[in-house]
Amino acid sequence: MRLPWLPKQPQPAFVQQYVAGAWPDQRTPWREASYVVLDLETSGLNARRDSLLAVGLVEIADGRIHLDRRWYTLVRPPEGLLVAAESIRVHNLTRAELAAAPTFAMVLPELLQRLVGRVLVVHVAQIDVGFLNRALKAFCGTRLYGPVLDTARLAMTLHQHAQLLGEISPDLPAPAIQLRGLATRFGLPIYGQHDALNDALTTAQLFLAQATRLNQQGVQTLKGLLRAGGV
Repeated sequence: MRLPWLPKQPQPAFVQQYVAGAWPDQRTPWREASYVVLDLETSGLNARRDSLLAVGLVEIADGRIHLDRRWYTLVRPPEGLLVAAESIRVHNLTRAELAAAPTFAMVLPELLQRLVGRVLVVHVAQIDVGFLNRALKAFCGTRLYGPVLDTARLAMTLHQHAQLLGEISPDLPAPAIQLRGLATRFGLPIYGQHDALNDALTTAQLFLAQATRLNQQGVQTLKGLLRAGGV
């Protein structure tokens, strides 16, 4: 615990660079903005008691996915946290792999470097954003900055637009928000699930399909996408 009369420790340079990042102008045509699509694998869904296990990132620039800029890392759970056998089975990880992985503090500099200045795209952002904000606050006293797009919210907006345009019945319930189901509706390939990099790639493809559909409906700027699916 820091005593109140002691000076606050300055944030590391990489954190300062992230916080001061030049975020995209919302008037920018959405295809001209840069995005980073993120997926996390965790030991559970409760950010207060569960832990990050893996991070996967895929970058989008000029309306295209750039696989040569992808990034994936395992994350070692905190000392004393035993990852449940069910989580191990779901994510196809072993406790030995996690024990040998870098800690969150070790991966944090590169993670923030890859996020700075880009629009963050996440599927069901409430979960992943919650985990990241809690981890960032604990390790460096900051939080996520910049615009965030949620592909689950974009799916809800597209469903509403389809109803208003008479393309589907107004009584048709909204689609389930599972990533696999939404990707299948667009005819997109499905990669191995519960793998952070695979799910980030599926999310990236889904986002481009959704943004293209919204573009056909007149949504042409980043601001328009944020109205449709921003967090």
